[in-house]
Amino acid sequence: MQSSLSRRRFLAQTGQVALGASLAGSLFAACGDSGTGSTNTLSYWLGVDDAKQRLYIQQHDIKDYMSSHKDVQIKLSFKPNSDIDRLLQIALPAGNGPDLVPTPGPSYSAQYTSSNLLLDLDKYATQYKWQNKIFDWALQSGRVNGKLYSLPTSYETMLFYYNKNLFSQHGWTVPKNRADLEAFAADAAGHGITPFIAGSADWKPATEWFVTVFLNHYAGPDAVYQALSGKVSWKDPIFVESIDLMNKYFQKGWFGGGVKQYFTNKFDTIDTAFAQGKAAVDLEGSWAFQNWPNFFDGKMTKMDYDWAPIPALRSGLPDNIFALGIGSTLSINAKSKAADAAAKYMDWLFTTPQRVTNAMGAIGSEPLPIPLKESDFPAAVDKRLRDSYLSINESAQKGSFGYTTWTFWPPKSDTFMYEGMDKVLTGNLKPADFCSQLDDIFKKELAQGVVPPLPKGKA
Repeated sequence: MQSSLSRRRFLAQTGQVALGASLAGSLFAACGDSGTGSTNTLSYWLGVDDAKQRLYIQQHDIKDYMSSHKDVQIKLSFKPNSDIDRLLQIALPAGNGPDLVPTPGPSYSAQYTSSNLLLDLDKYATQYKWQNKIFDWALQSGRVNGKLYSLPTSYETMLFYYNKNLFSQHGWTVPKNRADLEAFAADAAGHGITPFIAGSADWKPATEWFVTVFLNHYAGPDAVYQALSGKVSWKDPIFVESIDLMNKYFQKGWFGGGVKQYFTNKFDTIDTAFAQGKAAVDLEGSWAFQNWPNFFDGKMTKMDYDWAPIPALRSGLPDNIFALGIGSTLSINAKSKAADAAAKYMDWLFTTPQRVTNAMGAIGSEPLPIPLKESDFPAAVDKRLRDSYLSINESAQKGSFGYTTWTFWPPKSDTFMYEGMDKVLTGNLKPADFCSQLDDIFKKELAQGVVPPLPKGKA
């Protein structure tokens, strides 16, 4: 699959994070390549713009499958990122659309489910024993009212990337707790080094990356789960403290060099600063692995980087918390006449680990949520990327995981997470008021039933 970050950036920039966008009449004609009605011919739409990714998916996800399943034909139709979601929003309610339905995440698939547009997958989960092949948290994330309607086809987390040369030069060690983190940040700032690269000039929702970090690593995953379940209020002091701590770090100038700079910093600028040793750490998603070869290339810098889990910022929390994010899902059209063939193809996708890891190395895709071991990864996959996902999987299988805002918050609440937090950073909103406003927005969405499916961890 394509990079979910680029997909997420696109959705945010074009205002398509929520369903229901209007569509010009000229797009209706593009819905014509829907299911054929044949039980052995599948139609499949994917929103992929990159030519290299298109060619790779066509060869390794489609042709490779059909070569070993001669009785099935898959008609893959690539759609521009700018069109696919709106095309699906028109085609599915009309009883058309593809047999295999992709979405940008659980909030999308859940809304299709509420309109009875997706097929209940439980019988296929039982038939193919998906509980033995797919992570439990991933299956939970696709359940609505107890029934399975979607499977994640990519996942991600937030990580602590650090400039190895800087850490070595200054004798810094990777922080294990809040005291370590603050001691490092204060020392880096004292040497004129920006502790954490950060900027939202290119993408305003970048602020929610940091909100995700502070909620999960200060309040903790269990508190976040309780709030997302509607069992506790977002006005609880633990959440106010989380937002207040994030704000204090920003006011110290630790992120992006200060609040003013944060709003004007562009990605290329801050990434270059990180690679050249002007900044020490990047708190960013696992998608950043795709980006670093462009900066740590041996030409721009002789420095190198590594990663570590983000430390807990409050005592009593697990050491390795990975906030899970889902960049895309796959479902079956409720009107499909080729549902059995579609489910068989989905099962193949989730039972070919080396195909998954080969795609990570070839086109930088995020993996499917299936067990992976070191020997599954080809040499083309960066060892750091490999080790990060092995670590994520190990913790997630133990139930030690958190929740990214862009995956598990309903649409209006998610938008408020960065728009409201920006007001906190500029002094126009107090942390307690931020949490109070969030609580009001969230309660309305909870009552409307638009909170995405929520897997339960043990953290």
